[in-house]
Amino acid sequence: MFAVRVNSKRAGELIKKLEELGLRDKSRRIVARGDYVEIPVRFGEELRKLESELGVEVVEQKNPVYARPRTLEDALRDKLPENVLRKLPKTYKVLGDVILVKLRDDILDYAETIGKALLEINPHCKSVWLDRGKRGMLRKPDVELIAGEGGETIHREGGCIYKFDVSRVMFSPGNQAERIRMGRIVREGEVVVDMFAGIGYFTVPMAKKAKVYAVEINPDSYHYLLENLRLNEVRSVIPILGDSMFVTPEGVASRVVMGHVNCSEFLPVAIRALKGRGWIHYHESVPEAVLERPVRRVISAARGLGKNVRIEGLRKVKNYSPGVIHVVVDAYVF
Repeated sequence: MFAVRVNSKRAGELIKKLEELGLRDKSRRIVARGDYVEIPVRFGEELRKLESELGVEVVEQKNPVYARPRTLEDALRDKLPENVLRKLPKTYKVLGDVILVKLRDDILDYAETIGKALLEINPHCKSVWLDRGKRGMLRKPDVELIAGEGGETIHREGGCIYKFDVSRVMFSPGNQAERIRMGRIVREGEVVVDMFAGIGYFTVPMAKKAKVYAVEINPDSYHYLLENLRLNEVRSVIPILGDSMFVTPEGVASRVVMGHVNCSEFLPVAIRALKGRGWIHYHESVPEAVLERPVRRVISAARGLGKNVRIEGLRKVKNYSPGVIHVVVDAYVF
């Protein structure tokens, strides 16, 4: 393996020249040795012909320092067939020090190799889990460990701390903007009901200003909800373990958050949780062809209880699946 040895004052100029010539080897790091740097190159013998022209010295590197691969494809280029490389995922989720990745069925035989490569690219991470989605109303994660060890992690965003285990409860980084928005729009002293609190996705940012009734049916999620209330030092939350269809308090709230994307049948319960009037933030996964469906559902539920409703917004949270988007309806019920 060869490198160009040059005075550090000329390094920037020479790096640019070597890249223009297609000679720089980016798989190895540039190494400083005293007043000189060694710039890794791919074709040492050919470069010897340019030594005098460039005013450099070509040396053989005894102890090269390898650069970390920038992409999954870079890390696996020499380990997987070309037809598999083309099918590698372009994105994956990093939650704290844990990685979640979705793989096509026809490359699952290479899952362990892919997992190890993801840890190489992300040296701060401890494990990689194959993500097959979520199961049932409790949103149980369908995951499998493919590299490293451990599923419990601490994820930080928007000034909040979320502790959870990816093998026991779900966490969607795609909802981050909505979590931050809810923390901003809640007013000081408000009373909020979070009907599907999970580990505290919306509860934690809102509880910094409001009193929150946090209802959660999944015991695993409820465990981490309590832990996250402690970690974030919020004391204005009343946690409730149970089915929100039956345990949601009535007549207490100025605002109700319905963060589950499949909960239209809970709309009457949410409206009854309001103290006469207030806001409903209703989430739904909806085909783009029937984008007005969640709005119609909110209006229908309000009218069924003799209430009026003013729709203040229909916002896209994220893409849910091809042709389907996750939206939230902001509605004022009175």
